[in-house]
Amino acid sequence: MTAWTAETSANEQPLTAVPAVTAMRNSIRDYDWGSTSALALLQSRTPSGGPEAELWMGTHPSAPSVLVLPDGRELPLPEAIERFGEQVLGSETLERFGPRLPYLFKILAIARPLSVQVHPTSERAREKYTTGPESPYVDPFHKPEMLYALEPIEALYGFRPPAQVAMLLGRLRSPRLEPLIAALDESGQDEAARLRAGLELLITWPVEDRAALVAEVAAGSSRLTAEGSPDYPEVFGWLDRLIGLHPADPMVLAPLLLDLVRMTPGQTVFVDAGVPHAYLSGLGVEIMAGSDNVLRCGLTSKEINVGELLDVVETQPLASGDSNLTPLADEELAWRPPVEDFQLSRVVVSDQSRGTDASVGGPQIVLCTKGSVTVTADGVSVTLESGHSAFVTATAGPLTLSGEGEVFRAAPGLRR
Repeated sequence: MTAWTAETSANEQPLTAVPAVTAMRNSIRDYDWGSTSALALLQSRTPSGGPEAELWMGTHPSAPSVLVLPDGRELPLPEAIERFGEQVLGSETLERFGPRLPYLFKILAIARPLSVQVHPTSERAREKYTTGPESPYVDPFHKPEMLYALEPIEALYGFRPPAQVAMLLGRLRSPRLEPLIAALDESGQDEAARLRAGLELLITWPVEDRAALVAEVAAGSSRLTAEGSPDYPEVFGWLDRLIGLHPADPMVLAPLLLDLVRMTPGQTVFVDAGVPHAYLSGLGVEIMAGSDNVLRCGLTSKEINVGELLDVVETQPLASGDSNLTPLADEELAWRPPVEDFQLSRVVVSDQSRGTDASVGGPQIVLCTKGSVTVTADGVSVTLESGHSAFVTATAGPLTLSGEGEVFRAAPGLRR
């Protein structure tokens, strides 16, 4: 395949529009927490031999997708938007978000825990973003996200009540943790203030004492295991695994501070601004606002911006994130979290050709996760195998699906 250029040879027709449906070539990110086999198995190919963490679909400058045109030329999706913005994005998306795709679509293959992190609100990102190196953010956008479990997923999400955190920490019988437990038990303070104080103690723990703290925590956890304690085995199991990976990071205590969420296939979790979270294991489809703004709390070698983190983090204990499941026509299911940037729908496709719900509109990415599905609009068809995707322009006609398999449709969210 040849890369797109503005020049055309004598045998090539100049491109005047993007096809209604176009196959995509997407990048795989090789972060060290990625699985060495999950994405290859999903795509029925030979593994690369290294970690394959995320398949990215969208226009993010770190790994923009490429449209594979019918004649074999390749057109980067950002360039397609630049050249044919109204046709590709549609007038409504342009009016709401400007000349950009408002979401980023991914498959996550998690073999090792990610860092504990939070994301800013739109207002905070706009206020604090600058183009200089002192900026805590890389762009002026928020980064809410939703994860759908293709296979079982474990994650940490939101704070436990401070009394429960204090109880779990107390079971370790660690003298070094006594100031932390006291902060969580502080009378006269509301729950959010107590949790914020506890988090601040951990992320500012003296560097010279961090390894000793983790060693003391490890000894306490080993004692609990030797005693055969039946309570919270998954929590302390993850504590032990994190100690093995990060022997000098106080945030190995994250499973005791944050709720452990265990998702079965088909379940989702929505992560709004300020909510601390860490994905621990599993395979899932993720959709998020088109941003890469991350504030890390721990379990990472990267910088922790303590001041900005404490200003942004939501320390009020939370219920599980609501993804707002909505049944659509012909048994299509949509998840519409309380943000405008994205929505996600799932369609199980059988032999018979079927239409899709028109309320999922605008520029779409259609991802196949099982079987083989043909995507058709305006007489243009692209057949997708598992792990591959197609881009559908906002101005395309009704979308139909045929074949046997499962697809997800990513699109801008509804106006609110």
